[in-house]
Amino acid sequence: MISKFGMKKAFVAVWMLLAAIATVSQPAFAYYGPNDFAGINCSNAIDPDEVRFSQDSISRNFSDGQTVQSLIDGLNNGTVTAADVPPIRLVKVDPSQAVRNGGHVVAAGVYTLDNRRLYAFKQAGVNIRCTKVDPIPNDQRFKFTTDNDGTAIVVR
Repeated sequence: MISKFGMKKAFVAVWMLLAAIATVSQPAFAYYGPNDFAGINCSNAIDPDEVRFSQDSISRNFSDGQTVQSLIDGLNNGTVTAADVPPIRLVKVDPSQAVRNGGHVVAAGVYTLDNRRLYAFKQAGVNIRCTKVDPIPNDQRFKFTTDNDGTAIVVR
């Protein structure tokens, strides 16, 4: 038979274990949620780490032939500033506007339609300019290929 004291110790140990697991599974930063969309101030540059990727992968080159790495390098060494780069387009996905990737429902939140620029700014740790688009244009829905709710992306 377990004493009251032994039961309390077991309860505390389980609670501490669950708290540790919950802490480890949370991202180091918080993403914008769908309710945050209206309050995002695109007249100022925003933290790129709060925006989700809409795609699962990106090309290592922009359509003009420049590399994503050259943008990262320019942002890091100061030869490129956020003002030199077109703003990324932000879109809101909320539960009533389920965007599907195959059979996967994309998590509610704020995503970009400009994944290479977002990736470069995240890698450089530089705030990025934005513009909001609502609703998601039908001709841009194909971009929602993320299989991890926009938390990571692969460079091809």
